[in-house]
Amino acid sequence: MADTITRDEAIDALKTVFDPEIPVNVWDLGLVYDLQLHDGEVAIQMTLTAPGCPVGPQIAAEIEEKLRALGASAVSVAFVWSPPWTTERVTPDGKLQLQMMGIPV
Repeated sequence: MADTITRDEAIDALKTVFDPEIPVNVWDLGLVYDLQLHDGEVAIQMTLTAPGCPVGPQIAAEIEEKLRALGASAVSVAFVWSPPWTTERVTPDGKLQLQMMGIPV
């Protein structure tokens, strides 16, 4: 059975999910550590900018909603804390966005 959602489509969807505390999307912030697609199922391992961040469930629900809307038959979002997130994980696009907001990275 072929995947019903492509990796590029999944990444594009992740780029529409924003950390509520930092107005940059979760992909460009480097919060997504692993993205796997198989037979229409999407499995994501990601972190948050801080382990105690209370918006994890909200972000996971938004990711699931957006990926299911694209055709994913199942979505799992697992939060991991190792390695810890640092600004070194931010993509060049994310760094540009942060710099435009006056945040040095």
